[in-house]
Amino acid sequence: MVASHPHDTSAFTQGLLWFDGLVYESTGLRGQSVLRIVDLPTGRVLQETAADPQHFGEGLALVGDQLIWLTWRAGTAGVYHQDTLEQTGSFTYSGEGWGLCHDGARLVMSDGSSTLTFRHPETFETLGSVLVVDADGQPVNRLNELECIGDDVWANVWLTDRIVVIDPDTGAVIAEADMAGLISPHPADADSNDVLNGIAYRPDTGTFLITGKRWPNIFEVRFE
Repeated sequence: MVASHPHDTSAFTQGLLWFDGLVYESTGLRGQSVLRIVDLPTGRVLQETAADPQHFGEGLALVGDQLIWLTWRAGTAGVYHQDTLEQTGSFTYSGEGWGLCHDGARLVMSDGSSTLTFRHPETFETLGSVLVVDADGQPVNRLNELECIGDDVWANVWLTDRIVVIDPDTGAVIAEADMAGLISPHPADADSNDVLNGIAYRPDTGTFLITGKRWPNIFEVRFE
């Protein structure tokens, strides 16, 4: 662990990313879902916009200067300007939305299953998919929040302290991190939904920002 930063304990974190010195976070729960810009050292919310009260916010990705914010079951993804958080458009899709990241060419999306779907970043058109499997060839289910780092996709596994690193070309899990013990007491001990969820890579420092739903901290870590 490199550092620990304050985190809003009301934030049901669904998407987390780092860009140009700021944290961008999307949260869930109907009537409480927000998209916000956060100052990492203080945890202060610099800017915020709320989702439609009927929508349950999910994963978040940055494409150019546009943020794409998924919803869980509404079948819509909002498009927001990175600086102002003003909504500039939307996409529609079928199925559930969980995690989202941008690999520089494609969007990578999870839906809670063991499948990652690739989408066009400007049209949201489906470009293909891959089944994610472990070293034994077994599907890795409940893939949740995603972070695209280099040629790999990092994913939280919902309801666990497990992060898997995926080769998106083959779907193979090529590395795994057990984050148990990162926080104590574990918030999920009091509420089973308050689990690890949120991975953001800082290319300026080579560190990762890791948090969970309604956790009091964002932990900055380095993986060896």
